[in-house]
Amino acid sequence: MPIYEFRCSNCGHKFETLCRMGETGSGLECPHCGSRSLSRLVSAFRVMGGGSAGGAGGGNGSGGGCAGCSSRSCSTCR
Repeated sequence: MPIYEFRCSNCGHKFETLCRMGETGSGLECPHCGSRSLSRLVSAFRVMGGGSAGGAGGGNGSGGGCAGCSSRSCSTCR
């Protein structure tokens, strides 16, 4: 199940929660004020996976081609 980020329209509190795919937040409450007036936010995400040059995801930080990875052959670094 994905983690979605929501913002409370009442108090502005942002929080994350595990939801079913496509969850709109209609059954959720703000953990700060209890309001049910929530908006789902578009969030950045991180993909961790294997590769021929660096093993699994985050790497060890040595020899990185960019700040976001340790591989020199990802689509971002080229």
